[in-house]
Amino acid sequence: MANFGQDIRYALRQLRKSPAFALTAIVTLGLGIGVNAAMFSVIQQVLLHPLPFANQNRLVSIEHGAREGTGSSAPFSLPDLKDYVARSHSLESVAWYTFALPTLGGTSDPRAVPQLVLSPNFFHLLGVHPAMGRGFTPNDSKPGHDHVLILSNRAWEKYYHGNRNILDRVVPIDGVPYTVVGILPPGVTFPIGAKNEIFSPLDSSAKSFHDRSNSALEAIGLLRPGVTPAQAQSELNQIHQQLEHEYPKDEDKAPLRVENYRNSVIYGTRPAMFALDWAVLAVWLIACANVAGLVLTRTNARRREIAVRAALGARRGRIAAQFLTESFLLALAGGGVGLGIAALALHLLSKYLAGKVLFGKDIHIDLAVFGFLLVASGISAVLFGLLPAWHASGVPAQEGLREGTAAAGTSRRQAFWRDGLVVTEITLTLALLIAAGLMMRTLLSLRNTNLGFDASHVVTGSIFMPARTNWWAPNSSDTTQPNMVKTFFDPLQQKLSAIPGAEAAGLTTVRPLNANFNFNSTVQFRNRPKLPSNEEPTAEVRASTAGYFKAMGIRLLQGRLFNNEDGPSAPVAIVINRALKEEAFPHQNPLGQQIEIGNTGPREWGTIVGVIENSHQSSPGQAPQPEMDVNLDQLIPSDPFYPILATFHMDLAVRGHLEPALMETTIRKDVHDLEPMIAVQDLEPMQEVVNKALTDQTLAARLLGIFGLAALLIAIAGIYGLLAYSVSQRTRELGVRIALGAQRNNIVWLVLRHALVLLGIGIAVGLAVAWGASGIMRSFLYGARGWDAVTILLVVLTLGLCGLAASYIPARRAAAVDPVEALRSE
Repeated sequence: MANFGQDIRYALRQLRKSPAFALTAIVTLGLGIGVNAAMFSVIQQVLLHPLPFANQNRLVSIEHGAREGTGSSAPFSLPDLKDYVARSHSLESVAWYTFALPTLGGTSDPRAVPQLVLSPNFFHLLGVHPAMGRGFTPNDSKPGHDHVLILSNRAWEKYYHGNRNILDRVVPIDGVPYTVVGILPPGVTFPIGAKNEIFSPLDSSAKSFHDRSNSALEAIGLLRPGVTPAQAQSELNQIHQQLEHEYPKDEDKAPLRVENYRNSVIYGTRPAMFALDWAVLAVWLIACANVAGLVLTRTNARRREIAVRAALGARRGRIAAQFLTESFLLALAGGGVGLGIAALALHLLSKYLAGKVLFGKDIHIDLAVFGFLLVASGISAVLFGLLPAWHASGVPAQEGLREGTAAAGTSRRQAFWRDGLVVTEITLTLALLIAAGLMMRTLLSLRNTNLGFDASHVVTGSIFMPARTNWWAPNSSDTTQPNMVKTFFDPLQQKLSAIPGAEAAGLTTVRPLNANFNFNSTVQFRNRPKLPSNEEPTAEVRASTAGYFKAMGIRLLQGRLFNNEDGPSAPVAIVINRALKEEAFPHQNPLGQQIEIGNTGPREWGTIVGVIENSHQSSPGQAPQPEMDVNLDQLIPSDPFYPILATFHMDLAVRGHLEPALMETTIRKDVHDLEPMIAVQDLEPMQEVVNKALTDQTLAARLLGIFGLAALLIAIAGIYGLLAYSVSQRTRELGVRIALGAQRNNIVWLVLRHALVLLGIGIAVGLAVAWGASGIMRSFLYGARGWDAVTILLVVLTLGLCGLAASYIPARRAAAVDPVEALRSE
């Protein structure tokens, strides 16, 4: 213990003697440790944070359809789910749900709020009990008893200010009275990470729910104790095969997948998090390699000191312990700096993390992060301190005592290890810069992608109408409901078109880059054989007005757009996009072809009148899907598409040169003048929508760019430090060369040649590492491959030029050595 205290005091004295070295090492380590601590905090929260469900360990998601490719899955029909419950032995229970976005009344400003409509056993399956009131009972799903409501804690506080008298209060949902029976505990919602605010029981008495072809429900399950997700998946797929045999026309042939619920939630974010984690790990290793080079260089300058201690009787282990103590002090100080860097990084990323990763708003520095910092500091000390300590303890006393100056040179073994550390830095830096370059190419490609519309001078937004029917269980035979097209949409279009400065205005069910609403339907063409339901082509279905295409700047490729002659009594006009034309009519003229839009009668078929350019429906990086737009002005309540496309959600677009803020105010007033209970949300310039759609790629490119720049600076500092020290060690040799007639240019080339060898080896190994990781990178890229020659060439040139620039100053210093002074010093 006495030796340990003595080592610490001696180490502090040595570090005080070299403040520049200590500060450089501490800041370098702080950067490497800090970014890793920040990523550890994120991963800990996402992967280890307990779910707010008592049954989280047995909770599984049940998905219908393969995830590969799009990551999507098909919903279930209620008869199928009931068959799975009845025939399964591995599941204790199954619950189902669907989503809605009704208008919540009873507040100062009507708002569309996310709603989960679910089976009454849902919260019991999760193991969740309301903080106030009661949960749902089987009786709540019966007709006439289903108008009860449970609020999320967030909705209770946001809309009702935490009023504890809310229970049994009647609130209007889409104008229909619902009774509040419970409040969920804080932090509880479903799905995890979603913002569903109200929960109500599903009335499954609708006739459409008993149709096995009506798939509109998502499912979760609770495993029996001791059953694994893989066992449940095997059993459910056997049941699925039985149902395929019993109902061949209605069953989807895609297999079922059962997995732990947490794993299913983080499926999309896990690859990106781990990719960034590898990036910050590379920065940490580069930092450790750089500090190891600094310590090794400093150790060489202290050979005389080490030799004196050895001559006085210090053993090899004692000397190594002294140097490791200095390394641990540097690492602990670096960990302290890293704590500040981690806190700053999380603060800067907090807004992004809150909306993009599981429990992102809860990410913070806690005891686990402190523990990680201590462990990372200890590992860092071993990584950068062990090799120098080993070399220091192995210096022969006679050799060290003979050295009268630092200019005598460096042992070949030390030079080998120091060069190896620089090569490691170059290798990791190159791989990281290539990843950053590819992400920047992806961002550039996305920004230059032809999105199929012109976002400039366009204000867009969403309106949510109190629904007259359930979109997941439409009833097109209900002729008592008002025609929203005539009573609301037509007058709204006239008002929007009359806004001062407006050049065009229109409505559509779903505007481009709106991934929250995608209405897919199978497509059947007239005079073609009818295919089984699971083999029919599908398309995104929209209802749009004639002014919408002009307002969004969507180009007409063939035929015409909607016009005033397309009235309710005329044949339904349909405009398709280029993707549907190329899929369905690759070598035909699609104009005049008919698409099935009903079951019987004169409006059974719609006629294709035009072809428009593709628009990206979900994101700039996802290819446009086949799409068909029916004329909104022609829809009537008896049409099958009417309940889905014209009753609860509509996007608007207005093109003009009026200030966006003023235009948004005018739009909101125009809507509420027609119907005060309609919610207007997300009014913003379309260019902002485009920018938000690029948020993920922008952040990834920036983070990788920052990590790559940090790695580049550390690596360049390492090259400069190595060559500068090497020149100082070779002063006598260089003086002799110049005295014997060597030209100054030859001396410069001698030093640069050493740098070029290190750069060449590091770049070669780095390219091999990047090639090995290209498969991982490919899944994050758009418009660039995992191995892009242009990006690789630019990165190699950048690193090479920076490396040569860092080498040039020591080379010039070497060429300026005065041979007389160099030889006199010896």
